[in-house]
Amino acid sequence: MLKIGNLELGNKICITAILDEFIPSDEVIEYKNEGVDILEMRIDCYDKPLDKVVHYLGEIRNKVSLPMIGTVRETNENRLMRPDIFRRIIPFVDCIDIELGSSISDEVLSVAKGKTVIVSEHDFKKTPPKTGLEDIVNRALKQGADIVKIATMANSRNDVRRLLKFTEECEFPMVTIAMGSTGTVSRVIAPLFNSLFTYGYITKPVAPGQLSVKKLLEERQLFFS
Repeated sequence: MLKIGNLELGNKICITAILDEFIPSDEVIEYKNEGVDILEMRIDCYDKPLDKVVHYLGEIRNKVSLPMIGTVRETNENRLMRPDIFRRIIPFVDCIDIELGSSISDEVLSVAKGKTVIVSEHDFKKTPPKTGLEDIVNRALKQGADIVKIATMANSRNDVRRLLKFTEECEFPMVTIAMGSTGTVSRVIAPLFNSLFTYGYITKPVAPGQLSVKKLLEERQLFFS
C-alpha cells in the first residue's frame, strides 16, 4: 500500500493543505481537526532564512503530526541552493515533490531514500493529448516517481474529461489537476477518478482555479460523506 508517512493513500478522499507561509501551528491544528489529511510545505514561498524554515518544519511536525510533503520549486533566488535546501528539509518531511526533468533530481533522490517521491509536471497553457500524458508518466517513472502529479491548463470541458479519463485508466499512482476556472471542478471530483489527493490553499491561491481548504472540506462533507 502506497503511503505518505503513516497515511495509506487510496482509501479515502484526501485533502492537502498548502502552507505557503509560516502559518501558526495552532491554526494548522485546527485544520487537522476539521479533516485535513496532508500538509504541503511550500519551501520556495517562505521568505525566511533556511535555519528558520527548518525550525518551522520541526515545530509543525512535532505539534501537528500530519504527513508532510516538502516542495521546493525553482526560483531565481534559490536556483543554486536547491540541493542544499532539499537536503536540510528531508529529515522533517515524509515526501518530496521534484519537477519532471529537474537537473538536480538524481542528487535529491539520493538523499531522499525512504521518502515517498512525487514527480510533478505543470503545463500552464494546455492539456496534452493522451499520448502526451502517457509520455509524462513514462518519463516520471524513469525519474524515480512513486506518484506522478500532472497539472494542466483546462481550456475546455473536453480537456477536463480527457485528463480525468486518463487518470482513471492509468495503472500508476497519480495526482491530477485541471487548472483554470474551467478545471476547478476537477479539484473536487478528481479523487473519484483515482487521483490520490487534492490541494487547497489556506491564505491565497498558488495556482489558477485553486480552491480553499475550507471549500474542499465543505464539498467533501456534502458530496462524499
